[in-house]
Amino acid sequence: MRYRNKNPFQYRLINPPQALFKARLDNIAIVPASMLPLAKIVKEKVNTLPKGGVFLCYVQENSRQRKILERVEEGFRQQGHVVRSMSMREVYNHTPNC
Repeated sequence: MRYRNKNPFQYRLINPPQALFKARLDNIAIVPASMLPLAKIVKEKVNTLPKGGVFLCYVQENSRQRKILERVEEGFRQQGHVVRSMSMREVYNHTPNC
């Protein structure tokens, strides 16, 4: 396979905007896409964590996803983050019925 450019990559990397360098992240949330309708509830749970906290949400039926998130949880804990892990069922059960 021959490339017309000397650079075989499709995308060019550019310097990020200065605003991105100044941004400070408070917390991290890793949730499945199916949780997007409950974004407000997830945001409330994430905001209860201390600064630098990590919120992990998983589908209880998906054991592969759970194992991956357990490794991610260990990594964040080793780096000194506070980690809270909940299944989607627990998040649904803790939502107020409006």
